[in-house]
Amino acid sequence: MSDWRVRGVLLIMMVALIPACNKAPNCHFDGVSDSAVSAGCMVVLDGRLLLTRGLKGKYSQPGGSVQDGESAQCGAERETWEETGIEVRATELAREFANGFKLYWCVPLSESPTVRVHRPLEIMDAGFYSPSQFPLLPWRFSDQTALMAQLLQKNEIPNPLEDIP
Repeated sequence: MSDWRVRGVLLIMMVALIPACNKAPNCHFDGVSDSAVSAGCMVVLDGRLLLTRGLKGKYSQPGGSVQDGESAQCGAERETWEETGIEVRATELAREFANGFKLYWCVPLSESPTVRVHRPLEIMDAGFYSPSQFPLLPWRFSDQTALMAQLLQKNEIPNPLEDIP
């Protein structure tokens, strides 16, 4: 079989297996629910921010579309898990963007979270990056280098395991 056919068969197998893979955990947010078309998480661990790298090589926070009937906070938690494998709890709103995207401060539910990309057709990889690395990254949105550094500086970063039920 030719190389492109092998790749095609592998791609079809991957797409068929993705829905059967790990089911997203239940939402951990409890509070007044927000609505949004899309939402994501600012997950900070040891002063480093969790970022994903999409198929075009651009970096951004984990996030995406909120499903019908889902709160923005639960959508942010689910998208973070789907894109990085890290289970989080959404807390307060960090920023709302002009396009309606809501970015929440989210705390990991594990003391030592391990990145596992669940969407290989959407996300190349994910990891934690320090603010000193931000200027070196090709961002999905060019203004995010300064904005993410600002958000990290001005907001008290929650203790990852504090007050988790």
